[in-house]
Amino acid sequence: MINMRYYTLPCLFFFLLLMMAGCRKDNLTPPRETAPTRSLGEFIRNNYDLSLLSAAMQKAGILDSLNQPGPFTCFAPDNKAFNDIGITSPRDFDTIDAESLRRWVKYHVLKDRKYISEFPLQMGNKYTTLAGADLYVSSSDAPYMDKTPTESRSVFVNGSMIFPAPKRNLALANGVIHVIRKPLNYTPGTVQDYLQADTSLSIFVAAMKRFALWDGLKEKGPFTVYVPGNEAFRKNGFTADSISRMDPEKFQQIIFAIYPLMLKSKHIFSTDWGQINGQSGAVNTMISVPGFVILPFYSYNFYNNTEDVRIDIMMEKGGYNANGPQRLNYRNGFANGADRVVSNGILHILDDLMLYPHTLRK
Repeated sequence: MINMRYYTLPCLFFFLLLMMAGCRKDNLTPPRETAPTRSLGEFIRNNYDLSLLSAAMQKAGILDSLNQPGPFTCFAPDNKAFNDIGITSPRDFDTIDAESLRRWVKYHVLKDRKYISEFPLQMGNKYTTLAGADLYVSSSDAPYMDKTPTESRSVFVNGSMIFPAPKRNLALANGVIHVIRKPLNYTPGTVQDYLQADTSLSIFVAAMKRFALWDGLKEKGPFTVYVPGNEAFRKNGFTADSISRMDPEKFQQIIFAIYPLMLKSKHIFSTDWGQINGQSGAVNTMISVPGFVILPFYSYNFYNNTEDVRIDIMMEKGGYNANGPQRLNYRNGFANGADRVVSNGILHILDDLMLYPHTLRK
Protein backbone atom coordinates (compact mmCIF):
# COMPACT_ATOMS: atom_id res chain seq x y z
CA MET A 1 0.00 0.00 0.00
CA ILE A 2 1.34 3.41 -0.97
CA ASN A 3 2.05 5.73 2.01
CA MET A 4 0.03 8.90 1.25
CA ARG A 5 2.12 10.90 3.73
CA TYR A 6 4.89 11.22 1.14
CA TYR A 7 2.50 12.89 -1.29
CA THR A 8 0.76 15.29 1.12
CA LEU A 9 3.50 17.91 1.59
CA PRO A 10 4.50 18.12 -2.11
CA CYS A 11 0.87 18.48 -3.11
CA LEU A 12 0.22 21.18 -0.55
CA PHE A 13 3.35 23.05 -1.67
CA PHE A 14 2.32 22.84 -5.33
CA PHE A 15 -1.19 24.05 -4.45
CA LEU A 16 0.24 27.07 -2.58
CA LEU A 17 2.42 27.95 -5.57
CA LEU A 18 -0.65 27.91 -7.82
CA MET A 19 -2.52 30.16 -5.37
CA MET A 20 0.37 32.63 -5.23
CA ALA A 21 0.65 32.75 -9.02
CA GLY A 22 -3.07 33.41 -9.32
CA CYS A 23 -2.94 36.36 -6.89
CA ARG A 24 0.31 37.92 -8.08
CA LYS A 25 0.18 41.47 -9.43
CA ASP A 26 2.05 42.48 -12.56
CA ASN A 27 5.54 43.92 -12.43
CA LEU A 28 6.16 47.25 -14.15
CA THR A 29 8.00 45.41 -16.92
CA PRO A 30 6.14 42.35 -18.17
CA PRO A 31 8.02 40.12 -20.62
CA ARG A 32 7.61 41.41 -24.16
CA GLU A 33 6.26 38.09 -25.37
CA THR A 34 3.42 38.11 -22.81
CA ALA A 35 2.67 41.82 -22.71
CA PRO A 36 0.40 41.96 -25.79
CA THR A 37 -2.12 39.65 -24.09
CA ARG A 38 -2.95 42.40 -21.58
CA SER A 39 -4.86 45.60 -22.33
CA LEU A 40 -3.65 48.94 -21.05
CA GLY A 41 -6.45 49.45 -18.52
CA GLU A 42 -6.08 45.94 -17.14
CA PHE A 43 -2.33 46.35 -16.78
CA ILE A 44 -2.69 49.63 -14.85
CA ARG A 45 -5.37 48.13 -12.60
CA ASN A 46 -3.13 45.18 -11.67
CA ASN A 47 0.14 47.03 -11.13
CA TYR A 48 1.36 47.88 -7.65
CA ASP A 49 3.59 50.75 -8.82
CA LEU A 50 0.67 52.35 -10.67
CA SER A 51 -1.97 51.85 -7.99
CA LEU A 52 -2.57 55.57 -7.43
CA LEU A 53 -2.91 56.19 -11.17
CA SER A 54 -5.34 53.27 -11.28
CA ALA A 55 -7.36 54.80 -8.44
CA ALA A 56 -7.47 58.19 -10.19
CA MET A 57 -8.55 56.62 -13.48
CA GLN A 58 -11.16 54.48 -11.77
CA LYS A 59 -12.62 57.44 -9.89
CA ALA A 60 -12.62 59.49 -13.11
CA GLY A 61 -14.47 56.67 -14.89
CA ILE A 62 -11.98 56.08 -17.70
CA LEU A 63 -9.98 53.03 -16.58
CA ASP A 64 -12.31 50.51 -18.24
CA SER A 65 -12.32 52.54 -21.47
CA LEU A 66 -8.58 51.87 -21.73
CA ASN A 67 -9.43 48.21 -22.29
CA GLN A 68 -11.07 49.15 -25.60
CA PRO A 69 -9.21 48.60 -28.90
CA GLY A 70 -7.51 51.99 -28.87
CA PRO A 71 -4.66 52.21 -29.60
CA PHE A 72 -3.49 54.40 -26.71
CA THR A 73 -0.28 55.86 -25.36
CA CYS A 74 -0.30 56.50 -21.61
CA PHE A 75 2.25 58.69 -19.88
CA ALA A 76 1.97 57.06 -16.47
CA PRO A 77 3.09 58.71 -13.22
CA ASP A 78 4.07 56.00 -10.74
CA ASN A 79 3.19 56.09 -7.06
CA LYS A 80 6.33 58.04 -6.13
CA ALA A 81 5.41 60.70 -8.68
CA PHE A 82 2.03 61.14 -6.99
CA ASN A 83 3.64 61.09 -3.52
CA ASP A 84 5.86 64.00 -4.57
CA ILE A 85 2.81 66.21 -5.18
CA GLY A 86 1.23 65.18 -1.87
CA ILE A 87 -1.03 62.35 -3.05
CA THR A 88 -0.37 59.25 -0.96
CA SER A 89 -3.76 57.53 -0.87
CA PRO A 90 -6.70 56.98 -3.24
CA ARG A 91 -8.74 59.04 -0.75
CA ASP A 92 -6.71 62.12 -1.72
CA PHE A 93 -8.49 62.16 -5.09
CA ASP A 94 -11.76 62.85 -3.26
CA THR A 95 -10.62 66.46 -2.79
CA ILE A 96 -10.54 67.00 -6.58
CA ASP A 97 -13.84 67.73 -8.28
CA ALA A 98 -14.97 65.07 -10.74
CA GLU A 99 -14.65 67.17 -13.89
CA SER A 100 -11.13 68.37 -13.05
CA LEU A 101 -9.99 64.85 -12.16
CA ARG A 102 -11.38 63.42 -15.36
CA ARG A 103 -9.67 66.12 -17.46
CA TRP A 104 -6.39 65.65 -15.56
CA VAL A 105 -6.34 61.89 -16.05
CA LYS A 106 -7.31 62.08 -19.73
CA TYR A 107 -4.50 64.59 -20.29
CA HIS A 108 -2.03 61.73 -19.72
CA VAL A 109 -3.38 59.65 -22.62
CA LEU A 110 -3.02 59.93 -26.40
CA LYS A 111 -5.40 58.22 -28.84
CA ASP A 112 -2.48 56.63 -30.68
CA ARG A 113 0.36 54.18 -30.03
CA LYS A 114 3.69 56.02 -29.78
CA TYR A 115 6.90 54.20 -28.98
CA ILE A 116 9.99 56.23 -28.07
CA SER A 117 11.39 55.74 -31.57
CA GLU A 118 8.33 57.47 -33.04
CA PHE A 119 8.91 60.80 -31.30
CA PRO A 120 10.95 63.01 -33.68
CA LEU A 121 14.40 64.02 -32.51
CA GLN A 122 13.45 67.62 -31.71
CA MET A 123 11.95 69.81 -29.01
CA GLY A 124 8.26 70.47 -28.41
CA ASN A 125 6.52 67.91 -30.61
CA LYS A 126 2.81 68.58 -30.08
CA TYR A 127 0.20 65.84 -29.55
CA THR A 128 -3.50 66.09 -28.71
CA THR A 129 -4.63 64.18 -25.62
CA LEU A 130 -7.94 62.55 -24.74
CA ALA A 131 -8.66 65.73 -22.76
CA GLY A 132 -8.66 67.65 -26.05
CA ALA A 133 -5.62 69.73 -25.01
CA ASP A 134 -2.09 69.48 -26.36
CA LEU A 135 0.97 68.14 -24.60
CA TYR A 136 4.58 68.49 -25.74
CA VAL A 137 7.18 65.76 -26.17
CA SER A 138 10.86 66.64 -26.56
CA SER A 139 13.31 64.00 -27.72
CA SER A 140 17.08 64.44 -27.82
CA ASP A 141 20.31 62.49 -27.79
CA ALA A 142 21.43 61.63 -24.28
CA PRO A 143 23.82 64.25 -22.82
CA TYR A 144 27.33 64.03 -24.29
CA MET A 145 26.26 61.21 -26.62
CA ASP A 146 25.85 61.90 -30.33
CA LYS A 147 23.70 59.46 -32.26
CA THR A 148 22.15 57.91 -29.16
CA PRO A 149 20.35 54.62 -29.92
CA THR A 150 16.74 55.46 -30.66
CA GLU A 151 15.25 53.70 -27.64
CA SER A 152 17.83 55.30 -25.29
CA ARG A 153 17.13 58.93 -26.17
CA SER A 154 16.33 61.51 -23.50
CA VAL A 155 12.60 62.11 -23.75
CA PHE A 156 10.50 64.53 -21.70
CA VAL A 157 6.79 65.23 -21.84
CA ASN A 158 5.80 68.72 -20.55
CA GLY A 159 9.07 68.81 -18.62
CA SER A 160 8.45 65.41 -17.02
CA MET A 161 11.15 62.84 -17.74
CA ILE A 162 10.18 59.54 -19.33
CA PHE A 163 12.24 56.99 -17.43
CA PRO A 164 14.70 54.88 -19.42
CA ALA A 165 14.22 51.16 -20.05
CA PRO A 166 12.71 49.09 -18.61
CA LYS A 167 10.07 51.72 -17.71
CA ARG A 168 9.44 52.92 -21.26
CA ASN A 169 7.88 51.16 -24.24
CA LEU A 170 5.74 48.84 -22.11
CA ALA A 171 3.96 47.10 -24.97
CA LEU A 172 0.34 46.07 -24.44
CA ALA A 173 -2.40 44.67 -26.62
CA ASN A 174 -4.04 48.04 -27.26
CA GLY A 175 -1.25 50.50 -26.63
CA VAL A 176 1.96 51.39 -24.84
CA ILE A 177 2.88 52.87 -21.45
CA HIS A 178 5.78 55.19 -20.62
CA VAL A 179 6.39 55.80 -16.91
CA ILE A 180 7.09 59.47 -16.13
CA ARG A 181 8.85 61.34 -13.33
CA LYS A 182 5.92 63.56 -12.28
CA PRO A 183 2.23 63.98 -13.11
CA LEU A 184 1.44 66.41 -15.92
CA ASN A 185 -0.17 69.70 -14.92
CA TYR A 186 -2.70 71.25 -17.31
CA THR A 187 -5.40 73.85 -16.63
CA PRO A 188 -7.71 75.18 -19.36
CA GLY A 189 -7.71 78.93 -19.91
CA THR A 190 -5.03 81.56 -20.35
CA VAL A 191 -2.14 82.58 -18.11
CA GLN A 192 -4.33 85.45 -16.97
CA ASP A 193 -7.21 83.08 -16.11
CA TYR A 194 -4.87 80.86 -14.11
CA LEU A 195 -3.42 83.74 -12.11
CA GLN A 196 -6.83 85.20 -11.31
CA ALA A 197 -8.08 81.85 -10.01
CA ASP A 198 -5.16 81.23 -7.64
CA THR A 199 -5.36 83.53 -4.63
CA SER A 200 -1.84 82.53 -3.53
CA LEU A 201 -0.55 84.49 -6.55
CA SER A 202 -2.56 87.68 -5.99
CA ILE A 203 0.41 89.97 -5.25
CA PHE A 204 1.99 88.96 -8.55
CA VAL A 205 -1.30 89.88 -10.26
CA ALA A 206 -1.13 93.29 -8.59
CA ALA A 207 2.42 93.77 -9.90
CA MET A 208 1.45 92.77 -13.44
CA LYS A 209 -1.43 95.25 -13.40
CA ARG A 210 0.53 98.12 -11.88
CA PHE A 211 3.38 97.77 -14.37
CA ALA A 212 1.15 97.43 -17.47
CA LEU A 213 1.95 93.76 -18.13
CA TRP A 214 -1.40 92.25 -17.21
CA ASP A 215 -3.37 92.66 -20.44
CA GLY A 216 -0.67 90.93 -22.46
CA LEU A 217 -1.10 87.69 -20.50
CA LYS A 218 -4.43 86.92 -22.19
CA GLU A 219 -3.04 87.22 -25.72
CA LYS A 220 -2.16 84.29 -27.98
CA GLY A 221 1.44 83.83 -26.80
CA PRO A 222 2.76 81.34 -26.08
CA PHE A 223 4.22 82.84 -22.92
CA THR A 224 6.56 81.41 -20.31
CA VAL A 225 5.90 83.11 -16.98
CA TYR A 226 7.91 82.77 -13.77
CA VAL A 227 5.59 83.61 -10.88
CA PRO A 228 6.72 84.36 -7.32
CA GLY A 229 4.04 83.29 -4.85
CA ASN A 230 2.62 85.67 -2.25
CA GLU A 231 5.01 84.39 0.40
CA ALA A 232 7.97 85.32 -1.82
CA PHE A 233 6.71 88.91 -2.08
CA ARG A 234 5.93 89.17 1.62
CA LYS A 235 9.34 87.98 2.77
CA ASN A 236 10.78 90.81 0.66
CA GLY A 237 8.45 93.37 2.22
CA PHE A 238 5.78 93.66 -0.50
CA THR A 239 2.01 93.46 -0.30
CA ALA A 240 -0.65 94.09 -2.93
CA ASP A 241 -1.18 97.51 -1.38
CA SER A 242 2.50 98.48 -1.44
CA ILE A 243 2.76 97.30 -5.05
CA SER A 244 -0.23 99.48 -6.01
CA ARG A 245 1.56 102.53 -4.59
CA MET A 246 4.77 102.01 -6.59
CA ASP A 247 5.49 104.53 -9.35
CA PRO A 248 6.51 102.58 -12.49
CA GLU A 249 8.28 105.67 -13.82
CA LYS A 250 10.82 105.44 -11.03
CA PHE A 251 11.94 101.88 -11.77
CA GLN A 252 13.57 100.09 -14.65
CA GLN A 253 11.02 98.08 -16.62
CA ILE A 254 12.86 94.82 -16.06
CA ILE A 255 12.00 94.61 -12.34
CA PHE A 256 8.69 92.90 -13.12
CA ALA A 257 8.92 92.40 -16.90
CA ILE A 258 11.54 89.71 -16.24
CA TYR A 259 8.84 87.33 -15.01
CA PRO A 260 6.83 87.03 -18.27
CA LEU A 261 10.13 87.33 -20.20
CA MET A 262 9.17 90.77 -21.54
CA LEU A 263 5.97 89.20 -22.95
CA LYS A 264 8.01 87.72 -25.78
CA SER A 265 6.74 84.52 -27.37
CA LYS A 266 8.45 81.69 -25.46
CA HIS A 267 7.44 78.13 -24.58
CA ILE A 268 10.08 76.83 -22.18
CA PHE A 269 9.77 73.85 -19.86
CA SER A 270 11.97 73.49 -16.79
CA THR A 271 14.01 70.69 -18.37
CA ASP A 272 14.56 72.17 -21.84
CA TRP A 273 17.95 73.81 -21.24
CA GLY A 274 19.41 70.64 -19.73
CA GLN A 275 18.06 68.55 -22.56
CA ILE A 276 19.65 70.80 -25.17
CA ASN A 277 22.94 71.50 -23.41
CA GLY A 278 23.50 68.65 -20.98
CA GLN A 279 24.85 70.12 -17.75
CA SER A 280 26.70 73.02 -19.34
CA GLY A 281 26.11 75.57 -22.04
CA ALA A 282 27.06 79.04 -23.14
CA VAL A 283 25.33 82.12 -21.76
CA ASN A 284 23.79 82.78 -25.16
CA THR A 285 21.86 79.49 -24.90
CA MET A 286 20.09 80.66 -21.72
CA ILE A 287 16.90 82.74 -21.51
CA SER A 288 17.92 86.30 -22.25
CA VAL A 289 16.19 89.45 -20.99
CA PRO A 290 17.65 93.00 -20.88
CA GLY A 291 20.64 92.92 -18.55
CA PHE A 292 20.13 89.37 -17.28
CA VAL A 293 20.02 85.70 -18.29
CA ILE A 294 17.95 82.94 -16.70
CA LEU A 295 19.17 79.36 -16.45
CA PRO A 296 16.52 76.74 -15.56
CA PHE A 297 18.80 73.83 -14.61
CA TYR A 298 17.74 70.18 -14.41
CA SER A 299 19.65 66.91 -14.15
CA TYR A 300 18.74 63.44 -12.89
CA ASN A 301 21.20 61.04 -11.25
CA PHE A 302 20.12 57.51 -12.14
CA TYR A 303 22.60 55.91 -9.75
CA ASN A 304 20.89 57.20 -6.63
CA ASN A 305 17.62 58.52 -8.11
CA THR A 306 18.14 62.15 -7.15
CA GLU A 307 17.53 65.38 -9.04
CA ASP A 308 19.40 68.65 -9.19
CA VAL A 309 16.81 71.32 -9.98
CA ARG A 310 17.22 75.07 -9.69
CA ILE A 311 16.91 78.41 -11.47
CA ASP A 312 20.07 80.52 -11.69
CA ILE A 313 19.97 84.25 -12.44
CA MET A 314 23.09 85.81 -13.94
CA MET A 315 24.14 89.10 -15.43
CA GLU A 316 23.95 89.35 -19.21
CA LYS A 317 27.64 90.26 -19.36
CA GLY A 318 28.61 87.36 -17.09
CA GLY A 319 28.76 86.85 -13.36
CA TYR A 320 26.09 86.15 -10.79
CA ASN A 321 23.01 88.27 -10.19
CA ALA A 322 23.94 91.57 -8.52
CA ASN A 323 20.29 92.66 -8.14
CA GLY A 324 18.72 89.68 -6.44
CA PRO A 325 19.24 86.06 -5.43
CA GLN A 326 21.68 84.02 -7.47
CA ARG A 327 19.60 80.87 -7.19
CA LEU A 328 15.88 80.17 -6.83
CA ASN A 329 13.75 77.07 -6.37
CA TYR A 330 10.27 76.08 -7.45
CA ARG A 331 7.62 76.60 -4.78
CA ASN A 332 6.84 73.39 -2.88
CA GLY A 333 9.36 71.51 -4.99
CA PHE A 334 9.94 70.79 -8.65
CA ALA A 335 6.99 68.41 -9.03
CA ASN A 336 4.53 70.99 -7.70
CA GLY A 337 5.96 74.29 -8.89
CA ALA A 338 7.28 73.79 -12.41
CA ASP A 339 5.65 73.25 -15.81
CA ARG A 340 2.03 74.28 -15.28
CA VAL A 341 0.59 74.27 -18.78
CA VAL A 342 -2.31 76.52 -19.86
CA SER A 343 -3.78 77.25 -23.27
CA ASN A 344 -1.38 80.10 -24.08
CA GLY A 345 1.76 79.12 -22.25
CA ILE A 346 3.55 77.71 -19.23
CA LEU A 347 3.81 78.93 -15.64
CA HIS A 348 6.59 78.16 -13.16
CA ILE A 349 5.87 79.09 -9.53
CA LEU A 350 8.90 80.39 -7.60
CA ASP A 351 9.84 80.66 -3.93
CA ASP A 352 11.57 84.06 -4.23
CA LEU A 353 11.79 87.20 -6.33
CA MET A 354 14.21 87.17 -9.27
CA LEU A 355 15.17 90.83 -8.80
CA TYR A 356 14.98 93.19 -5.85
CA PRO A 357 13.12 96.31 -7.09
CA HIS A 358 14.99 98.77 -4.86
CA THR A 359 18.26 97.89 -6.67
CA LEU A 360 16.81 98.91 -10.05
CA ARG A 361 15.57 102.41 -9.47
CA LYS A 362 16.15 104.86 -12.27
